Amino acid sequence: MSGYIQVVFNHPLRDEFTYKKPNAWDDLPLAGSRILAPFSNRPRQIGFITSLSNTTDYDPARIKEPDDLLDESPVITGNLMELARWITDYYFCSMGETLFAAFPFGSRTSVRQEQVYICGPSYETVYKQPKLSPKRRQALELFAEPGTAMSAAEIKEKAGVGVAVIKALLHENALSLRARPNQPRISEAEKQYQTPPVDLNADQVQAVRTISDSLGMGGYHQFLLHGVTGSGKTEVFLRSIDEALALGKSTLVLVPEIALTPQTAARYRGRFPGRVEVLHSGLSQSRRFEAWMRVRAGEVPIVVGTRSAVFAPLENLGLIIVDEEHDPSYKQSDPAPRYHARDVACYRGMIEKAVVVLGSATPSLESYENVLRKKSTLLHLPQRATAHALPQIELVDMRHRPPTERILSSRARDAIEETLSMGLQSILFLNRRGHSTQLQCRDCGKALECQHCSVTLVWHSRDRSLRCHHCGYVQGEPEACPYCRSAWIRARGFGTEQVLETIASFFPSARSERIDLDVTQEQGSHDRILSRFRKGEIDILVGTQMVSKGLDMPGVRLVVVVQAETALNVADFRASERSFSLLTQVAGRAGRGEHPGLVLVQSYAPSHYSIFTALRHDYLAFRRIESRFRKQLGLPPHTRLLNLRVESEIAEKAEELAKEMMQLIQQPLKGIAPSICRVIGPTPCPLEKLLGRWRWQILLASRDGKIRQQILNSPELREKLLKPPSKTRLIIDVDPISVL
Repeated sequence: MSGYIQVVFNHPLRDEFTYKKPNAWDDLPLAGSRILAPFSNRPRQIGFITSLSNTTDYDPARIKEPDDLLDESPVITGNLMELARWITDYYFCSMGETLFAAFPFGSRTSVRQEQVYICGPSYETVYKQPKLSPKRRQALELFAEPGTAMSAAEIKEKAGVGVAVIKALLHENALSLRARPNQPRISEAEKQYQTPPVDLNADQVQAVRTISDSLGMGGYHQFLLHGVTGSGKTEVFLRSIDEALALGKSTLVLVPEIALTPQTAARYRGRFPGRVEVLHSGLSQSRRFEAWMRVRAGEVPIVVGTRSAVFAPLENLGLIIVDEEHDPSYKQSDPAPRYHARDVACYRGMIEKAVVVLGSATPSLESYENVLRKKSTLLHLPQRATAHALPQIELVDMRHRPPTERILSSRARDAIEETLSMGLQSILFLNRRGHSTQLQCRDCGKALECQHCSVTLVWHSRDRSLRCHHCGYVQGEPEACPYCRSAWIRARGFGTEQVLETIASFFPSARSERIDLDVTQEQGSHDRILSRFRKGEIDILVGTQMVSKGLDMPGVRLVVVVQAETALNVADFRASERSFSLLTQVAGRAGRGEHPGLVLVQSYAPSHYSIFTALRHDYLAFRRIESRFRKQLGLPPHTRLLNLRVESEIAEKAEELAKEMMQLIQQPLKGIAPSICRVIGPTPCPLEKLLGRWRWQILLASRDGKIRQQILNSPELREKLLKPPSKTRLIIDVDPISVL
């Protein structure tokens, strides 16, 4: 029968490329499968088949055939293909970029196998032998259930037998060997987080009932589960999954960061053993592929993962949970597609006719606005799930403190001392890594800057190096100022390294530890530190935003926010929202056990509304103030943003192209009132130079998302976006989470 196939590659080109369909492929399902085909100047490149056709407008004699078909059946099917097309249109990227983000496994086609033991042909005969040794009987009893398969390690652990016993049973044909795909292993750290079901309070019962009713009715519905920290949102999620499973439906659970995944996965695995798979980019490529294939085969009905897990190939998807939905980690920044996993999850829910539950103690203004516009239903958990009250929060005004209290006030030191005497734990939060924020010359006044970015270098005392936290540039500590050769260089500001040093000097007998990106590079290190903290092996934990999310540590009595306004000192319109969220989240780590919690917030800007509303646990007051400011400025959630960013290694080229793009944008805007769509820029980005490239940006703020698409699809602008001049980049960021 033959015909033609349309193929896309992992390339920014929006075109689909036509190839001849080999006769041998006539009876195969092809759309969504991977192929190897000649493309551009490469003889064999991986592509995805997106559609088939019987005719073509091209000269058939010039159309090539693909070399090979990699998949026996499509890896991207039905609803996922529809989702990919929506992402491609909405986020202005290519179909190839989207499909390779959904299935990032290259040409991998097979999973690793492991040898497992099953019942052999002589199982019953051997088991009934009266003189069978107790050890062998114990091992065989593990296989009483039909279909049981276990590795040698599992048999040894559960039956308490050695290798000799297993080999003897294999020799007697009581057991047989077979191969199966590698199974996920649960780490010791994960096991600590496994918890049994708990009794629900009235608010939780109502939330579960509402979600369950919606699951039972079928169809798409979106909920916003707004609960204070410690209100038991996870338990609501777990009970809702119970209901979905009872209805024969699968569940997708998204968490914002890889660091949270082991804890979250352990809770779900503990409740649903053998029915949960984990997907995130921190896994090895082979392990992630194995997990993806298990999900695709329908072996597990629950997937827990980070942003990229939104593409998990779950069949009969009935429930999607987005935990900590406010978190900016859900937004992909680079490379394309620059999607927001929360919004993609909501659209996938519409396609799958599933229930979507967004959970947060500090909902994003966009999600709460959807509640006000009746696009989402609010479920409220105003109290902690246990009898423990929210922690007491005190403000410590740092403006008139002596230099000796620059990092830790006397009030904070007293509170730490008191907590240690009670045998309880403390968390110190500062969202800034390193020892000192900069090295500055006392003669010329200049601070040492990164060669590739317009930021100062951060001094790290551990190896006495200066590091850029944006591009990774590292240089040794200079003996003299590189600008004026003065030897008078001093460190200014402080980060988590210096806070830990301060703790060690004031409390030398306390067991203190630091947790930030610098000490958690090794796989599993984050999990190990938190495991030790949970076991009570660490008294004081100093950390960045890693300590603000998802930690449920009953031994934590005290939280000290070392410098509350750190997140405010950023040239971004979401700075106040991020500050409020971080303060609320980190404060919620205190007082989850038997002892009342205490939170000390040290601040040089105590009158800022994001700080004083966080002190009162008052999300609604913060939302009212922030939403009013955003409305006056014409910013989200009252408008839709689009950021067109120009980048070049040559500063003049970046500026020149930005101004040219502005002229192209103005043309389709003619006749559209500024109140409907306005343009901000072109201006240099707040981080004007990053990774060696100079950056300019143009912001479009529109009340109607369709106008953005109309502008992007104007012929001249579209052509320029798809084919920028050499040595420049044009980046379209739809619904940007940051404009730095």
